[in-house]
Amino acid sequence: MDWTIYWFMLPVCIVIAGIAMFSGISGAAMLIPVFLIAFPLLGVPRLTTVEAIGVSLLLETSGFGTGLYRYFRLRLVDTSTAWRLIAITLPLGMLGALASAQAPVQALRLGYGVAMIGLALLLVREANPAKSLSVSSTGSRRNELAGVPGFGVAPGAAFGPTRDSTHPSCPLGTSRRITAADGTTYVYCAHGLRGQQLISGIGAFFAGLISTGVGEATLPGLVRRSHFPIAVAAATSTVVVAGTVVGAATTHMVQLAAHGGLAAIPWNLIVWSVPGAILGAILGTGLQGKVSPRITRWFFSALFLTIGVTFLLAFTVFKSSFS
Repeated sequence: MDWTIYWFMLPVCIVIAGIAMFSGISGAAMLIPVFLIAFPLLGVPRLTTVEAIGVSLLLETSGFGTGLYRYFRLRLVDTSTAWRLIAITLPLGMLGALASAQAPVQALRLGYGVAMIGLALLLVREANPAKSLSVSSTGSRRNELAGVPGFGVAPGAAFGPTRDSTHPSCPLGTSRRITAADGTTYVYCAHGLRGQQLISGIGAFFAGLISTGVGEATLPGLVRRSHFPIAVAAATSTVVVAGTVVGAATTHMVQLAAHGGLAAIPWNLIVWSVPGAILGAILGTGLQGKVSPRITRWFFSALFLTIGVTFLLAFTVFKSSFS
């Protein structure tokens, strides 16, 4: 095994993880094109589609420590909601990982391309959010959706201390009160969590299947459907994504080892990529709030649209070059 052949993945993962951490965009979504399109063009040993999905999820988990530490330190996580969602998303993410090993390779590739185009359109929509005002505990009004972070590993938009309160009178069992480390108290109602479990569960299945989906399904729903304050929704979504992706990545790695032994796992790639993902996540936290979320979403809309179209062309018109 050549331990130096994937050396370039160290700087690549630093850049991708850094971007993912400050923008909130899924790091796995940006790694798949590197593995399946860039590797053949560079002439380095290729990964199979299932290997690429598994490794990208594994690397995504590497950067989660920074985001999780940050949000738990800030005491912004709605733990009861997070565990309620993880109870659904964790097994469904693992089920998606199992299905990924059995699904037709071409279907996974084309499905990923379509998913990227769909994500691009979703980000375009989020770049022009509808106005939604909420009443704070101080009685002032603010634009609740003005700073909705991006989607994925960890939200990137910084949020200052605000006090949000939606729906003063909550249905039984939906009342929430969270006091953050800075003294800010968030009082809100956790609406529609059963529906959110379904949506996040579907996203988790696709995360295990094609490496992306659970963050995109969870964060917008917590803000728009369940009426969570942005800060709490971002922190809670990060925990849900982390728990889901760890399970899906572990399932992929176990399947690779079961079919080909430990040697089937590309350790010579992981040894360079994991440190890059961790360093990038640390650097990315320093950029949070310094780039306009609106500009970030427009940039990634264009990027994911390009990735999606490229994937569809690479594995249809130019299939012989990348198979």
